[in-house]
Amino acid sequence: MELEGSCVQDDPHVKLMMAGSTLRKVKSRSWKRQRHFRLLEDGLTIWYKSRWAGKGHSTFSVMDVEVVREGHQSEVMLSIAEEFPAELCFTLVFHGRQGNLDLVADSPEEAQAWIQGVRKLIHKAQTMDEQERQDQWLQDWFQKADKNKDGKMNFKEVKKLLKMMNVEMNEDHTLHLFTMADKCKSGSLEIEQFVHFYKMLTQRDEVWKVFQDYSGDGEMLTLEELENFLRLEQGEGDQSSQHALELIQCYKLSETAMNQSSMSLEGFEMYLCSQEGSIFKPELLELHQDMSQPLSHYFISSSHNTYLLEDQLRGQSSLEAYIQALKRGCRCVEVDCWDGSDGEPVVYHGHTLTSKILFKDIISTLKEYAFQVSRTWKS
Repeated sequence: MELEGSCVQDDPHVKLMMAGSTLRKVKSRSWKRQRHFRLLEDGLTIWYKSRWAGKGHSTFSVMDVEVVREGHQSEVMLSIAEEFPAELCFTLVFHGRQGNLDLVADSPEEAQAWIQGVRKLIHKAQTMDEQERQDQWLQDWFQKADKNKDGKMNFKEVKKLLKMMNVEMNEDHTLHLFTMADKCKSGSLEIEQFVHFYKMLTQRDEVWKVFQDYSGDGEMLTLEELENFLRLEQGEGDQSSQHALELIQCYKLSETAMNQSSMSLEGFEMYLCSQEGSIFKPELLELHQDMSQPLSHYFISSSHNTYLLEDQLRGQSSLEAYIQALKRGCRCVEVDCWDGSDGEPVVYHGHTLTSKILFKDIISTLKEYAFQVSRTWKS
């Protein structure tokens, strides 16, 4: 997906990101390094390097960023609060186990451009259609695996990437599909060819069988055939007619399919893997329980070994782990408290090699973040 023709491209914050900025990357009170950051042309990849010349650089996808925090809202940022004012600081928090990226801009205006720009791009990523989302996901994997950054991968590199993606494969079949996708017979695949190859490799026979059962010509599902599928397989009853038309409009992958009011196999697969095809009922996301009972009557969003960022034998203990849990709505955290060597209480996974943090620092963190998400009464 590119920003070409998108209103996001015209946004002044995004324009500044594409032009690039020199920001301080901060890992601790003593580790601060200048890095040049810029948004690449795809509108979702942020590139940065430590110097203007040379090949060393790193990238990450905006789709991996969960939220942008302003000011001193991480353990690292709190440690440098006296050195850098809050209006210059911001933190990118990533999904999963990837650590935060703490950054300091040269001016409040530059900080706000990156804060607001990344937030807009996160929103754009969240509102992409299924085709854009899948293609971007594959492009992100391709870029991570393309170590020499030449924009193509040979069969050995593709095999290694597929293992990273946890794709089970028969090597002979995979090589056959690789050769089919390599139209130029160059022995390597560029990104568009790799996307096509991956879709052929991961095509599911059981989905194809269902598609064939309902498709008259084996190529497309007409509006009537899709209605039959929704009624007989999905149990939609009288509502299937309007829903079938909405699905065709949503998962159109070619003008031919749209003009004929029909759905291709690829569109059918996208529909089944989307929220539309989920077995979970969206209406159950709405709060409908009686919330007037004592707290002990309910299951609580809880966290075990909250203080750990890594494994429970040798991992790092950190205040950031508490901040992330509380920011995500956690209502019960674990504080594993032990006597410290100097009489100061410490928190760590007892009788292991995990690092220790001060009990008093955790209490201060809980005071700061415990009720930012929850509306629970604060004593």
